[in-house]
Amino acid sequence: MNQYLLLSTLNLSLGGLVFLLGFVILRENPGNRLNRVVALMLFFGGLGAILGALSFMAARAVAPGAAATTGVLENLSYVWEFFFPALFLFASLFPEERPFVRAIRLPGNPSWSPGFGALLFAPHVFHFALMLLLLVWKPGFSVPEVGPLKYAAPVVNIAGVFVGLFLLVHQSLFSLVNLGFGLATMALLFDSLRRAQVPRIRQQLRAIALGLSACLVAYSVSTFIPQLLNLEIPATWRASLQVAALTLGPGSIAYAIVAHKFLDARLLARRAILYALASAALVGLYLLVLAPAQSLLRAAPGFDPRVLEPVLLVIALVLFQPALARLEEMLDRMLLRDPSDYRNVLRQLGSELQTTIDLEVLLSRTIRTLADALLLRRAHIVAFTRDGMVAHAGAGEALTDAHIARLRAVLPRVHARTAVHRTAEPIEGLRPEERAFVARDLGMELLVPLAWRADLVGAILLGPKLTGTRFTSEDVQLLQSLAGQVSVSLQNGLLLRDRVAVARFEQELNLARQIQRESLLSEFPPVPRCDVHAVYIPSRQVGGDFYDVVEDANGAHLVAIADVSGKGVPAALLSSMLQASLRTLAGTGEPLARILAHMNALLYRSTAHHQFATFFLARVDGARLALSFSNAGHNWPVVVRPNGERVFLERGGAPLGILEDMRFEEGQVDLAPGDRVVLYTDGISEATNADGEQFGEARLCAYVSSLPLDLPARDVAERVIAHLREFLDGVEAQDDITLLVLRVVQPSPAVAGGGVPAADDRAPLPVA
Repeated sequence: MNQYLLLSTLNLSLGGLVFLLGFVILRENPGNRLNRVVALMLFFGGLGAILGALSFMAARAVAPGAAATTGVLENLSYVWEFFFPALFLFASLFPEERPFVRAIRLPGNPSWSPGFGALLFAPHVFHFALMLLLLVWKPGFSVPEVGPLKYAAPVVNIAGVFVGLFLLVHQSLFSLVNLGFGLATMALLFDSLRRAQVPRIRQQLRAIALGLSACLVAYSVSTFIPQLLNLEIPATWRASLQVAALTLGPGSIAYAIVAHKFLDARLLARRAILYALASAALVGLYLLVLAPAQSLLRAAPGFDPRVLEPVLLVIALVLFQPALARLEEMLDRMLLRDPSDYRNVLRQLGSELQTTIDLEVLLSRTIRTLADALLLRRAHIVAFTRDGMVAHAGAGEALTDAHIARLRAVLPRVHARTAVHRTAEPIEGLRPEERAFVARDLGMELLVPLAWRADLVGAILLGPKLTGTRFTSEDVQLLQSLAGQVSVSLQNGLLLRDRVAVARFEQELNLARQIQRESLLSEFPPVPRCDVHAVYIPSRQVGGDFYDVVEDANGAHLVAIADVSGKGVPAALLSSMLQASLRTLAGTGEPLARILAHMNALLYRSTAHHQFATFFLARVDGARLALSFSNAGHNWPVVVRPNGERVFLERGGAPLGILEDMRFEEGQVDLAPGDRVVLYTDGISEATNADGEQFGEARLCAYVSSLPLDLPARDVAERVIAHLREFLDGVEAQDDITLLVLRVVQPSPAVAGGGVPAADDRAPLPVA
């Protein structure tokens, strides 16, 4: 095999491979403009290689008519020059469409205007038409010298000279147009590389820009420069440079497709290209080995190298398949380990999801991985939590509060049975205007529900790709596979978030309970001739009831009990504020009505309108055995006499915090030895058993009357709580339980009431 045949074969093979690559790209996504432009560019490049190789072989043929065939092929080979406007069009569209790529409007606003592509290809269409015209007609005018036409001969001859000169200059200098397109293409590609921010886009641009630059240099040396400078270079050099150009240019595109998923090519198409490249490499290696071997054998005397060709072919066929398999495996390991490949994304994100339990980290890592893998302009993930919707952006601007509120209302109606919804198509469960909100207002193309069993726990919202390509079947497969993993991890994250929130809340409640218990009296100040004890059991860990006994400025003692509306921490905070206010006002020595008026104004100004508190306040003068009181809407305390008589302390006014300007009244009652004053909240009187029966004030008073008169206040309180527990019979209390007992004792040296615990820690009442 001589070198001319070898170079022609290489040109034909490479041209065929370029054709195949263009066909694969076009078949991969014919609806995408960029795919069509790249395929067109490769078709022209491959056609030029094939026509050039045929012309190269015909020029060295000795058969009759070979010269004519060579002329035809050389003129037809100008078709490949359409490669250059197609190349510039590609650089104008990738990675983003340039502003100048738009329809051109002619003056007068006609109904049709040429597009950008039509204007790019117009010079080459004109050039190719002239080359075809030269194929069938030469600018040599022959005018008859007789008849009327003889007078036009001088004009026609001059016109022929100008036409010939124009054609000569055009044919010689049109290479400058191709060179200009090539240089402009390189400028656009390297400018795009400089501005690109996405790593995979930069990798694609770098490979394609370098490869096409090398291709342009090789073509320029083989074609443009000799035409411009009227140089003659050896045909073998020119063919070799064309082989190099065809290898570097389309090869860079093939490399970008296989290694960096250029044009979002599917794995099957990338493997097909890889297989074709591996096969071409082995065939080229075979041809390179065969030519020197034939030359050596031809030099041997009396040996015909054609005898050895079938033997070498059989050996090549035997070794081809194992070598191809090893080469393909090596190339697969080197080139198909793209991090954006859906298998690698699944593997990477799957392992990360197994070790990620923090909800915020989970959402952020998932959507950023998807945005990077799919090259998205906009990507968001949302999750439904107890506190509302949590949203994270992987690409594009974050969702506004208005968008999140609208999504919170729209997404629960999406049916989670469909793994992936395209927003351009009807979505089951959503009205047209709701789908338009997701597609148009948010700019999303895919909606991926994240469902745990039958419940929607979140959703992935994906916008268009940076490359302008559509979502492929592999993309959908990736999202379907990830949706299940993300849903499970998201549910685990939500459960952990709730568990952590509950644990934190319980910790805070325990701290609040400790603070509240410390604020309530565990040791009461000595009240002359009185024995005092109190029990407080919150229905939750903290509650809104409180009691207090504090000495005032006049030496008497203020006894208070209150019930704040609501439960939990807010009620506990409000009761703490009232208790602090009471202790501050106790030092003023003001009348009870004035103290309650001050506390009422404070509560009204400091809280919302729906918050209030019932409050009973008494002043006990142990020396005179007198009790004055004012009741702000609280359950009536009762004085139980030794003879069974009951005196209810009801005088006062409305609960605190309802009206700002509120007046309160005071009442007074005399005490005697044996009297027991019982202060309680509605958690005792309204406690309800399994039969729906309430404990009630009458039952409370009757039970206290039945107790021995010499029973200390602590024992009275404990027995009342035990009787209440027996009445409830295991039913949980639904409200805070507070009980304060003040027993008037006979005059004696003993001091009553010191050091008594404030709550029953030995057998607490069941609480809700």
